[in-house]
Amino acid sequence: MERPKKLSTGCESLDELLDGGIEHGIITNVYGGAGSGKTNFCIQAVVSALQNRDGKTVFVDTEGGFSSERFLQMHDDEEALERVLLQDPTSFEEQEQVFSELPELVEEEDIEMIVIDSLVSLYRLNLNGSDPQETNTELSKQFSVLSSIARGEDIPVLVTNQVYSRFDSEDDENFLVGRDIPAYWSKTLLELEKIGESRRKARIEKHRSRPEGIEAEFYITEESLASEEPDRDGMRVF
Repeated sequence: MERPKKLSTGCESLDELLDGGIEHGIITNVYGGAGSGKTNFCIQAVVSALQNRDGKTVFVDTEGGFSSERFLQMHDDEEALERVLLQDPTSFEEQEQVFSELPELVEEEDIEMIVIDSLVSLYRLNLNGSDPQETNTELSKQFSVLSSIARGEDIPVLVTNQVYSRFDSEDDENFLVGRDIPAYWSKTLLELEKIGESRRKARIEKHRSRPEGIEAEFYITEESLASEEPDRDGMRVF
């Protein structure tokens, strides 16, 4: 059986944790609290997808987190930045429209990767004052669209997810926003945790070839995600 294609994260420790990188043909879901490194993870993944390739990436930015300046710090190539097709919906209804047009966009363009950062932030806002069943049905439909594209085009699809804690939880456990919906559709679940100024921990919660619970550390530096702690002199933290 042919080994699945993987996209390098650009960070040796994360690639080792993920058995080679972000898998093609499935949805990889990266989640964690604020400041855990989710957007930096996404931007570096986009850089990796565009390096030495002529295609484009779709980046759906629902939180205003994508920064062209940050992209160019990681990859000083203006031409590559022009191949990032940025979508920035500001409501769940606009996000729904983006997803309705996504299959046609992928068909028309040479897409190397799709990133949604975050898939659930506007969904979470929409739950207030709307029919939860309809909102959940739409979220599941959007995951289905992503899964179909990932499998049909054999490309990596990366989404980020927010988390929340319950007051009745005994061990400060974090729960995925959307609960069973992202857990079902995502074949890889990777939790990120901030454990220092620039130091982060990644832990596998679900994977098709790696055991649950294994961890790796990485650092967020000015130029990249790195396996080793950078020189403190002049280091800039993100």
